[in-house]
Amino acid sequence: MNFEKGFFYHIYNRGNNSQKVFFNRENYLFFLRKVEKQISPYVSVVSWCLMPNHFHLVVYVHRNSIRKSELDNNSQPMTSVQTDSETTLNYAIGVLLRSYTKAIQKQENIKGSLFQQHTQAKALIDEVKIDPVYWNTAFGTQFNLDEGKSYLQTCIEYVHLNPVIGGIVKNAGDWEFSSCRDYLGLRDGKLVDFKLLEKEGLIKKAGLERFSEKHSQNSNLGIQYINSHSMTQSHTMTINKNTAIIGVGSNLDAEKNIGQMLEILGSQVQIVKISAFLITKPIGITNQPDFTNGAVKIETELDRSDLEVLLKTIEDQMGRDRSAPKFGPRNIDLDLAVWNGEIVDNDYYTRDFLKKSVAEVI
Repeated sequence: MNFEKGFFYHIYNRGNNSQKVFFNRENYLFFLRKVEKQISPYVSVVSWCLMPNHFHLVVYVHRNSIRKSELDNNSQPMTSVQTDSETTLNYAIGVLLRSYTKAIQKQENIKGSLFQQHTQAKALIDEVKIDPVYWNTAFGTQFNLDEGKSYLQTCIEYVHLNPVIGGIVKNAGDWEFSSCRDYLGLRDGKLVDFKLLEKEGLIKKAGLERFSEKHSQNSNLGIQYINSHSMTQSHTMTINKNTAIIGVGSNLDAEKNIGQMLEILGSQVQIVKISAFLITKPIGITNQPDFTNGAVKIETELDRSDLEVLLKTIEDQMGRDRSAPKFGPRNIDLDLAVWNGEIVDNDYYTRDFLKKSVAEVI
């Protein structure tokens, strides 16, 4: 990672093989304490979000390296590998992740890497076009930017929306482990440098009544107060509304599980229409109960990739056993079949029941 002072960066990493990295509330708080201890001497944090299997930090780099003599003795461990003169932000990030990993390995009695090998850092420079693939690789949504809208603002909004995109909460302000609650005035957290944001002309605070609780819904996330050099206060985040059809299947207590799934799904997206459900014979492994199959048409502001994440999250929440054979019994199976009028599931062409269910809700 190459950091230059005077720039904003989006820093992110996820669990190795997408494994969990935070197992309880104290883990989240422990990680934040380490961010403050190891990273804050180099940067100002302007946004953050910790998810069960990954994290995001948006920071402003004040300096890339610090002389060891400037650091408090307790703020950063020293090793013989480093020179006597200075230590770097890159090294500090490594210390953060290694020390956190060591604590979790001891807590969970596990071995091996906790995080992916390479932590990513993206400079949020408006003049450089950021390819949409970036948002997907950064575990997120592909956003449509208004003309002149800053990538910094978009990234802050994206980071705060992560728990909603992941289906963990309905409103971003409900997620404890994000700076969104500080932006909304629901908590007086100390990690975000609001003074920097104000000094740089990136945020307007009216009498320090920063963000009232009425702004706690996802639509603006308090970011209507962000006012970068390349946009006006009237700019808001633009996300297209998409239409999708989801194929549904179950052969374990199907009536109960499909009903529960619809309740969870309906809390995250707008359900437009539900097909009749058909009884079908199992495919591949025939020695199992018949399936109940159907389709659900929805409207959502989620990007396709984020909707697919939501569907997997619902399956996991309902106890889907992913170690079971692919065509074996399952309590719930959700597959994106149609996205904005386009068939995106090849099974559509070989399974008549799916064709029939899709046709019923189009």
